Amino acid sequence: MRNGADPAGAAVDHALRRVISDRGIADLATVVSTSAVGPVQAGQKLLVELDGETWGTLGDADLDQTVARDAREALESRKSQVITYRVADVQVEVFHEVLEPRPQLLIVGAGHIAVPLARFGHQLGFEVVVVDDREKFANVERFPEADRVIAADFGATLQDYLLTPSTFVVIITRAHTYDEEALRIVLGRPHAYIGMIGSRRRVQTVLRILAAEGYDPAQLSAIRAPIGLDIGSETPDEIALSIIAEVVAARRGGTGVSLSREMRPIALRTGGEE
Repeated sequence: MRNGADPAGAAVDHALRRVISDRGIADLATVVSTSAVGPVQAGQKLLVELDGETWGTLGDADLDQTVARDAREALESRKSQVITYRVADVQVEVFHEVLEPRPQLLIVGAGHIAVPLARFGHQLGFEVVVVDDREKFANVERFPEADRVIAADFGATLQDYLLTPSTFVVIITRAHTYDEEALRIVLGRPHAYIGMIGSRRRVQTVLRILAAEGYDPAQLSAIRAPIGLDIGSETPDEIALSIIAEVVAARRGGTGVSLSREMRPIALRTGGEE
């Protein structure tokens, strides 16, 4: 725990501001009640970052360790909750508040599919950012609901772009050379999702090339390519719908399987049955 000479509360506040500015993810554990007066008091806080770094204290070293362990589980599930602990004979309730930035949909490529995809992303609460090297395509008129539209070189833009565990990267440029360039830059950097458009044959070719270049096989296997769920999509709107559906499934831990397939068979009565 790296609090140095700063009071615990000040250390938590400083770390919290940094987490927010860096679009990081953390669990803010706060004592909400205790059954008796003691070293653990209501209002004391412990901040646990995604990498395990902790700041502050709840007033008891053993409690801090236990709460930090539960915080890591809360960060994995992304679910806030109240957990009851015991410190000696004192009952302590701690609120684990998972703090994460608004999810960001980074659309690399501003072609026809990107337009409805940006609209869907906005409607679903994502911060939408569109990148393309053509001002004719990357402009506010085409993407009125996007939070940012960047008309600049793909490579230079992505090299300097802040990717975080809340960034969902959708690569749908106009040419496979740009797709490959974008993929090389984002691989190995923080992200929640990477998807790339292309035929199965083309995707396999790209993955073989990157594997030969020494990219981590585990990272390559995690790429969603060809991008999207199989809904039989043909039009740009339908393709965008299949992509955003996969993005939501990745964010929420969904399978993409039809819910009707998960139901047990239902016995239906025929007309002659009582």
